[in-house]
Amino acid sequence: MFDPHRLGWVLAMRTMIGLLLPLILARLLDLPALAWVGIGAYLLAIGDCMDDGDHQQPLRLAIGSLLGGLALATGVLAGASLPLAVAGMLVWGVLTGLLGVYGNAFATMALPVAWAYVELGLPSADHALSTALFMGSLFVLGGGLTLVLTLTLRIGGPYAVVRLKAAACYRALTTYCAADEETGPISSETRVRAAIADARRTAAEIRGRAPGSSRVGQQSLVLVEIADRLFSLAGALREDGCLPPSRFRQATTALAAALEGRYAKESLRALASEIAHTRARSLPVQAAISAEIERRMGRALYHALLIAAGDEAPPSSLAQPAPLARLSQLFAPLVGCLGRDSVVGRHALRFAVVCAAAVVVFWAFPKPFGYWVPLTATVVLKPYAGTTLARAVQRIAGTTAGILVGMTLMPLLPSPALQLALVSVAFFCMMAVLPFNYSLAIFFLSVGLIPFEHILTPGLKQDLGLLRLAATAIGALLALVGGHLLWPTFESRTLPTLVRASLVSVGAYADQVLGALEGNRELAAVAEARRRAGSDTTDLQSVLQRTLAEVGSKPGLMVASLRASTALQRLMRTLNALMNAAPALAQPWSGLKHFRTAFVAALSELAAVQPGLPVSVLRAPIPASMDPDNAVYLDCMLERLIFEFEMLRDALCEKPHTLP
Repeated sequence: MFDPHRLGWVLAMRTMIGLLLPLILARLLDLPALAWVGIGAYLLAIGDCMDDGDHQQPLRLAIGSLLGGLALATGVLAGASLPLAVAGMLVWGVLTGLLGVYGNAFATMALPVAWAYVELGLPSADHALSTALFMGSLFVLGGGLTLVLTLTLRIGGPYAVVRLKAAACYRALTTYCAADEETGPISSETRVRAAIADARRTAAEIRGRAPGSSRVGQQSLVLVEIADRLFSLAGALREDGCLPPSRFRQATTALAAALEGRYAKESLRALASEIAHTRARSLPVQAAISAEIERRMGRALYHALLIAAGDEAPPSSLAQPAPLARLSQLFAPLVGCLGRDSVVGRHALRFAVVCAAAVVVFWAFPKPFGYWVPLTATVVLKPYAGTTLARAVQRIAGTTAGILVGMTLMPLLPSPALQLALVSVAFFCMMAVLPFNYSLAIFFLSVGLIPFEHILTPGLKQDLGLLRLAATAIGALLALVGGHLLWPTFESRTLPTLVRASLVSVGAYADQVLGALEGNRELAAVAEARRRAGSDTTDLQSVLQRTLAEVGSKPGLMVASLRASTALQRLMRTLNALMNAAPALAQPWSGLKHFRTAFVAALSELAAVQPGLPVSVLRAPIPASMDPDNAVYLDCMLERLIFEFEMLRDALCEKPHTLP
């Protein structure tokens, strides 16, 4: 469904300003070269579409601008001959492919660097050194314009509303902590609960609209969770007839103001330091309980203040690494890509070879639009074969529909002003939908590109769209062939390893949960086991989803993996329910230790591709209890564990779907 809330309005706004401002100035000042500034700003804005609000966005734009300017300059020089053009593409293909080792955002920013070489540099008619330096400088200037617009046109970012909702939680919490008597029809307790629920709902909605995880969004949601914890602790104090000290109300007020941008970070750090130095007092039992609750509130507030101040950890007195050590850390990921088993390393080589082949086709393609062939190859070819196929389908579908619409509209646009108006609308819509729908973005790009090429190169024939469609088909075909024949990476081959990793981590989590039912509850160990098991099962689900688009994947393997992942998810849900009930059930249950040992051993044997213990061995020692209600609940939950284990065992060991 089309959701207008997911549109990247800010990204589209700053992209269009970066493109149109130089174009307008170029026409007003009669300086056609300024158009290259706008094109550079536009391409780099596309490369910045993966930003998630972290602190590396300016760095990525700076790196993309400098590398793009250098790539454009070398493209101008290499465009003098086919051997030089191919050699340059091999070099820049490897370099841009390796940038993916620093994350998806850097991988996306690497694309404008490759485009600067094949789209702007190679098609140049003048291959002089002065022209290369001049055009490269204009591209860097366009990157500087994008950087300035990015820093000035944030408008709070997509997670600004989550920060405001978190601030509302702390304002309501301040009122709750200070209230001696309830006033009005709605209690302060209800206001806190409503604020926390609203903040969580908003965070979930925005996360669903975003292209990826966000550091800012994570921080805001963590602050909401800390507010919920403080609310529980404050409620415990109120039940004892106590109110939190004024320092805690001061901290919640400061947090609300900080989230609204009205409180200095230095003041937050100072307040966190004051709270950190609070010591528990030696008091009678009842007073000591209240003091312990206050201590826990202080610890939670300390973390909240540091997070709001932007500090992920308290200041360290350890010496900073030497410059050489920092430099080695920077290049360490690249060194790790040199092995043949590296997905990023193989993709970089594949990317370079495929794009070099596309440059050869570009050389024979009708001028001056042969660059569309390598341009398509750069965006279609992905590290995994399945995602390459999916991107090829999206690219061809969006391009075909957009070209048909663009060619239909061109006879209705006789003047450059009308053509520029269509370009502006189409490109704005493209950037608005790019974060969440690639095929729709390519549709708008193709609609606007037809009149845009007529603006840049007057006198073009009307069959321009057909040339673009042919180039897109050739580039997509090259990417598909290269992605499936040149050192291909099929994610389906990693499924057995991921299933086993999930089995091991879920087994460790089951051991912790069943131990908690016996009264052996170590919160840190349980939390770590749950985090690792959840991460492994989520990774398995993500990879399984992507492998559905792979060509040649084994149906039996896919069926077994799908069944196993489903069983693992259900197993995790049952374990989570048992963990939540552990405080009420924890006691020395007779026979539970034996069940725990047998169940964890059975999961371990499945991870080793063994059929596992007979189900009867698991079912025999289900413990009994003196409490009938607890016994019924525990019997039901352990029976569910056994049932889900059977599902898992059947998925992994049943012929012909046995995982290798």
